[in-house]
Amino acid sequence: MKSKDRIFTALWPIVVCAAIALIPLIYAGLLVWSNVDPTHNLSSIPAAIVNVDEAAEAADGSTQHLGDDLVDELLSNEESTNFDWTVMDANDAAAQLEAGKQLVVLTIPADFSQAAVSAGSDEVADAAQAKLVIATNDGSNLIMGNIAATVGEKITDTLRTQVSETYLENVYLGFTDVHGSITDAADGASELAGGAVDAADGSGELVVGLQEIADGTVDLSDGAATLAAGTVTATEGASSLATGLQTLNEGAAAVPENTKALADGAVQTATGAGTLATGASEVATGASSLSEALGTLALGAGQVADGGETALAGAQTLNTGAGAALTGATTLDDGLDALIANYSVMTDDQRLATLNGLAAGSASLVGENGTGLTALAAGTTALVGDEETGLTKLAAGGRSVATGAQTVSDESTKLVTGADQVSDGAAQLSGGATQVSDGASALQTGLATLVEGIGSAHTGADQLAAGMPALSSGAAQLAEGTVTLKDGASSAVTGASTLDDGLGELSKGADELSTVLNDGVHDIPNYSDDEARQLSQVSAAPVVLEQERINEVPEYGYGLAPYFMGLSLWVGALAFYMMMPALKPKLMAGRGSSIGVALRSLAPGALMALVQSMLMVGVVHFAVGIELENLAGAFGIALLTSLTFFAINQALIALLGPAGRFVALVFMVFQLASAGGSYPIQTAPDLFQTLNSWLPLTYPVEAFRSMIAGGTIGVSTAVWVLSCWFIGAVVVAVGAVTLKRRGLSHAEPAGAEIPAGVLAAA
Repeated sequence: MKSKDRIFTALWPIVVCAAIALIPLIYAGLLVWSNVDPTHNLSSIPAAIVNVDEAAEAADGSTQHLGDDLVDELLSNEESTNFDWTVMDANDAAAQLEAGKQLVVLTIPADFSQAAVSAGSDEVADAAQAKLVIATNDGSNLIMGNIAATVGEKITDTLRTQVSETYLENVYLGFTDVHGSITDAADGASELAGGAVDAADGSGELVVGLQEIADGTVDLSDGAATLAAGTVTATEGASSLATGLQTLNEGAAAVPENTKALADGAVQTATGAGTLATGASEVATGASSLSEALGTLALGAGQVADGGETALAGAQTLNTGAGAALTGATTLDDGLDALIANYSVMTDDQRLATLNGLAAGSASLVGENGTGLTALAAGTTALVGDEETGLTKLAAGGRSVATGAQTVSDESTKLVTGADQVSDGAAQLSGGATQVSDGASALQTGLATLVEGIGSAHTGADQLAAGMPALSSGAAQLAEGTVTLKDGASSAVTGASTLDDGLGELSKGADELSTVLNDGVHDIPNYSDDEARQLSQVSAAPVVLEQERINEVPEYGYGLAPYFMGLSLWVGALAFYMMMPALKPKLMAGRGSSIGVALRSLAPGALMALVQSMLMVGVVHFAVGIELENLAGAFGIALLTSLTFFAINQALIALLGPAGRFVALVFMVFQLASAGGSYPIQTAPDLFQTLNSWLPLTYPVEAFRSMIAGGTIGVSTAVWVLSCWFIGAVVVAVGAVTLKRRGLSHAEPAGAEIPAGVLAAA
């Protein structure tokens, strides 16, 4: 035994020094390991999702379920930086957050999707930021609020990108629509310009055609006037001719009666009388035919006069309409030239005003009854006429006049021939004139009348012949004017058709331009300053995070205070038993019960626990300035914790002797690493998460958080667990007393006591 004791005595200092040398390694290793990367080990942190979002219709007509999409994304995300999400209703989530069973609650409001798509709405007043609400409980863990805020910002950043992409896509699609509208507007403007050019060309052709019509109308008017004058002369000549022929007819009618009286004395002049009879017969026949021809000539002359008057009236109407049409066409042409020249610099109102002026010029060109192309068409119709009026009747009358004149000319020749024969017969009768003096006197009277009639007929024929060149010239001028009028009317019709087509294109282009410009204006938003400011704020941050912290504390020190308060009470108990024995020697040597020895030996420690806990809470609250929501509760928890830690340290030292102090140091570092004093314990490695629920420091740390921040998280559990640890430590101390009294425990070798200063330094 003595050799074994000597070996033990020799090795004990070495074992003690080696253990002391390992203390920094244990502290550094365990504490660093427990906090090596907490922010990338969030997948075990319990978090709740409350999704009450309702679907919304986006500007493109699609239905958005951003709340459901976000829930699906969070539940399917298995990254280590994502929480362990569970879908809950609002009441359950709030209750579990208050109780500390859920460390984070993410709420997706009912209007989340609606607000997210509101930036793309036509109503700027509806634009609003989509809000996510993330709630934590500082009474559970202060750092958790900061971690949750960081995770929430990552979520909102992702959503901002998604919402911004959708919004910008709609904006760019709007630009595309505007581009299309402007392209259509450019096409409409091109059509408008093309129509204007066509209208200008048509108006130019129309002006030329109308000018030709005007010239033809002048020629037609001059020809009609000449024709009318010739017709008057021809009419007068025909009238004179008819009068002379009538006189001739009357004189010729008296000749046979006068000649009969000479029959008895005309035997000697039979040959002359026969000749005279033959000539007189031919004269009578020619006079009758001439009378009929003159009737036909008079009828044709009347038709010519009537047709000429109607043609003259139509020509005058045509001339008036041509002048009005020329004025309207000139106005339209000038307006179109002005529109083409100034189109690029004109406003829409100016263009509209110019188009209205063009419409007025076009209306003037078309005209109404008595003006413009309407009067021109009416005059042309009147000029051409039908069988009873106008040029048609004039042409028929002209043909009748020509026929009658030819007949008159033929019959006049026959009449002259008959008259020559009568003159020859009269010469042959001169020898027997003595016998027929009475009859000759009467015959002379009749012949005088006949000669007078022949003279009148000759004068009328001369007048008729004199009027015929004027009539022919007027008819030629009338025909030439008609041709010119026809060509001008054709050009005018062509120009009017081109003008109508151009005006149609102009109207179509104007309508299309107006439509697409209105569509483009509708597609291009017009915001007020307030609307632009509101929309820019929403677009810059379409999704925002609103953080709620239950039992919020103002500073980081409030979150670490529970950890340090619990640690200080453990160190205080450890330091006390470095200076004081765990079991009083006098009590051990006495006859008291083991439980009495253990409790009475603990009494000084209990008194020190009261002092330490009161001082610690007082300094933290009054000197450091940490506001405690429940100051009395903090004093109570601090006293229970300190008594429990004193009992544990007493039990370890009573059971293990000086080695118990070393175990207490090591036990302390395991508690520091697994207490979850700063980061949530769920971020620590699995070993420390397991130790967390078994080691005593965990529970006062949780209870102190509630005493500082508010709430009741961990308070009742801390009372129950610390009481169990206290009772267990007393039981161990009682067992140690019993073992020592029975001599079953190892006695501390002489000189092996570790200096208190060394342990304290460790």
